[in-house]
Amino acid sequence: MATFKGFNRRLTCLLIMAVLLVLSGCQGCGSMASVERFRKSSDPYQGSPYQVALSQWTREARIYQGLDVKLIASATYKSPAFRQAYIAEYARAYALTDARKTRLEKDHQAAAGMFNDFILAAYVPEKDWDNFSRRDSAWSMFIITGSGKQVLPVEIRKIKKPDTVFTHFFPYATPWKSIYLVRFPMQVTGTREPVINDDADGTKLVITSVLGKTEMVWSRNAAGNRPSTKTVQP
Repeated sequence: MATFKGFNRRLTCLLIMAVLLVLSGCQGCGSMASVERFRKSSDPYQGSPYQVALSQWTREARIYQGLDVKLIASATYKSPAFRQAYIAEYARAYALTDARKTRLEKDHQAAAGMFNDFILAAYVPEKDWDNFSRRDSAWSMFIITGSGKQVLPVEIRKIKKPDTVFTHFFPYATPWKSIYLVRFPMQVTGTREPVINDDADGTKLVITSVLGKTEMVWSRNAAGNRPSTKTVQP
């Protein structure tokens, strides 16, 4: 009888251990699923092509004096292709209905028909230099077209408080940078020549001052648009 009771106790222990192992395994599966969901959510664009478009149409540049940084700038040209990627990502993020997406497309088409828009994020170490939108700015900014003509912006507007939506689409808009909307005309003054052609090939955005000069270049090549910058020491 004692032997039988001992056998029952061992059997009970084995059964309990087996149940614990199964439960542990299920919890592990749940943990792995949670990790996988977290891994997916860490991509803010959820695999959409927006990140590729942002990289293709964004350029970065710096100006140094010796080892001192005088300007760190990022600029995104809101090309037709970029706008389409933006619309698609916005529609995905906000689950837009077809009607709301159509309204958004019309708004972007209207803006694209009036101006060549750039988003500019700029860091300067001195507050007095952060005056890109002022008439007496320390900086001069212009486009050099593919044919070599210089075109000034028609508007430089400071975006004072970029919100969460803005930083989702332009993650380089960090708190220590100032953000500007820079608008250029569609055509060179007095001509029908476009300031920026369809693929922006050869377009240069120049930022210059007594502190130095930098050029952000949009160029076409076999792999598509790649970042291209040129920084000139003063």
